[in-house]
Amino acid sequence: MIEKITEYLGSNNELTGSMVGFLLKPENLERLKDNKKLVKKLTKIKALPSSVRLYLRNLAGVTDKITEDFFSKSELAEIKKRVAKAEAEGSMGNNAVSGLTTRGTGRTNIIGYELDKGKLSFAKAFTDPATNIDMTLGQATFSKDDEGNFIVKDKHNFDADVGGGTLYDNKEYFEGRKENTKVIPHLDTYENLDKIFSSEKDKEWLESMKKMMPNEAESYKQYESDKQILERAKNAFEAGDIDSSKYARIVAGFNQGEEIPIELNLGTISQEDKLKANPNFAEYIAYDTEKVGIPTLIKNQARKYLKWIFPEISLFKNLLNLIQQLD
Repeated sequence: MIEKITEYLGSNNELTGSMVGFLLKPENLERLKDNKKLVKKLTKIKALPSSVRLYLRNLAGVTDKITEDFFSKSELAEIKKRVAKAEAEGSMGNNAVSGLTTRGTGRTNIIGYELDKGKLSFAKAFTDPATNIDMTLGQATFSKDDEGNFIVKDKHNFDADVGGGTLYDNKEYFEGRKENTKVIPHLDTYENLDKIFSSEKDKEWLESMKKMMPNEAESYKQYESDKQILERAKNAFEAGDIDSSKYARIVAGFNQGEEIPIELNLGTISQEDKLKANPNFAEYIAYDTEKVGIPTLIKNQARKYLKWIFPEISLFKNLLNLIQQLD
């Protein structure tokens, strides 16, 4: 039953959006903050995606450290796959990085955004583990302890302002904090010049200047306030121009509590884990790219995963087996 409800929520964008809109009303945000114990209990229910549960904890100010117990088996499997993919890159002499990261060149031991199903949305988070983890961790670091276990660390937080750029599944691009032009009432260019150059000796020069420039209302630049950005985001969300996840992201940027520490023990990662997670690594091992004399047994293990790169090889093998059976 829980699985059916989760699937229904994920397949109904309108319903998911209305739920998010209800949740993000100012009065409901305050209720979250006033009911931390309830939020803590509710967010232990693994039928909800980890990204949604962590989002609720962040807004409510529930900052307990998140460990592997918080995640479902499929969520942990997705995280482990990303670490295995990055480790495979390291085994090939590259930086141990998987996915899209913004941590700068030369950094290593990072898992980033996969974006396998396109841009981010809450609807996809309900049905696709990869999208859900993109919205849960974003960019996390990993290391290996003395016992060979891989430890993933992150801090769940939101940058202030609008954040997220073009990652979200929006109909229209949502611009960051705008710079607006404000007109000064009852003050135009000529009046302003008269105030600045008021002495008699400047009058002749001033009149010449006026002839060379138009008389316009005086204005100044002013950035949007937080309240104005939130109102613009609300209007864009209600008009269907931005996804519910983007709207939630903007609201979180201004209303989040303290950041939430995340530390996960994923256990060990095998050679087979790396081969499954990274097809390029399977090819690298199967063909002994560096010509170091990889044992045949290990190369044969890698060849089992080459079908993801060259499906025609699997087809050829199947045909060969069929011919041998006929003989």
